[in-house]
Amino acid sequence: MYRPLWIEVDRKALKKNVLTIKKIIGPKVGIMATVKQNAYGHGLVPIARCLSSLGVVYFGVGSLEEAIQLRHAGIKEPILILTALLKEGIPELFRYHVTPTVTNLDFAKSVNEYAIRKNKIHPIHLKIDTGMGRIGWWYQGAVAAIVQLKKLTHLELEGIFTHYPAAGTDDRFTRLQIGRFNELLDELSQRKIDFRYIHTANSMALWKYRHARFNLVRPGLILYGIKPDEKMDIPLSPILSLKSQVVFLKKVPRGRSIGYGRTFVTKSPTQIATVAIGYADGYPWRLSNKGQVLIRRRLCPIRGRVCMDHIMVETGNITGVHLGCPVTLIGKNSSHRIGAEDIAHWAGTIPYEIVTRLSSKIPRIYT
Repeated sequence: MYRPLWIEVDRKALKKNVLTIKKIIGPKVGIMATVKQNAYGHGLVPIARCLSSLGVVYFGVGSLEEAIQLRHAGIKEPILILTALLKEGIPELFRYHVTPTVTNLDFAKSVNEYAIRKNKIHPIHLKIDTGMGRIGWWYQGAVAAIVQLKKLTHLELEGIFTHYPAAGTDDRFTRLQIGRFNELLDELSQRKIDFRYIHTANSMALWKYRHARFNLVRPGLILYGIKPDEKMDIPLSPILSLKSQVVFLKKVPRGRSIGYGRTFVTKSPTQIATVAIGYADGYPWRLSNKGQVLIRRRLCPIRGRVCMDHIMVETGNITGVHLGCPVTLIGKNSSHRIGAEDIAHWAGTIPYEIVTRLSSKIPRIYT
């Protein structure tokens, strides 16, 4: 690596998190590992291979491209595309044995027609909108559509699911959603329409709502050791560390401006270290004059604006700082830890955005 910027991913920590989730949900509930968007920035194929060895039941991805990538990598477990798919992708569903999310009758009929031509029964999962307002059948009136789906001879109604948009912030609404979903399941059961997989619980819901687990859960962020809510009381191990090195070091006097726009001016003589990372790498520009990094077991503040390829950090009177000195941007260094949650707080965003926006150009090292 000629540019000193890399990500370390800890497989052992990933295993700990999976075991923690299994302990919470119990032996009768399976795990659909949500690995969409490059496994939340951690690396799709290496993470999926590790999770496969840990006994996940299903993989959830965000696109057909990701599903194909997993198949080329030798992943054998069932794969569900969690988003809506256009008809052009139907042949690849069959070629790579991928399960689509079905959100309308027209698409379902097209999948059925292709299945008839191939003389195959193809599994599908149905998305129900109980309050997310994104994709899927609105729960009221969904029964009529599902009855029509049941008549399609070459489709297997393998799964049904919904999603909770406010599991960590709105208890009343989430419980309302769970009730709506259960009402729909009861109506379908009365018509002898049942499903092998019923899944609704994301990371927050599987922890907070026991009756939302059904027989499959969809953990995402907590797989990677990141808490979607600081109140979540689960022993998680962050698996990602983001590291760089000092590439330039200078002593500056009082009154010296640092970076674009001269947004920071030194108040006393100090030392400024330039570090190899910037917003082009996915490091948030909003950390300008707000973020911190770890150097020599000390928290050091970012000074000035985050640049495209660099940040400037005040190391002050810390001894031992030198060219090539290690810098931890996410991760642990002695007694301090900077988590993706901390970065998100400083940048005024959510942890999901921090890890998923880390550039795919940054090398990932799996330990």
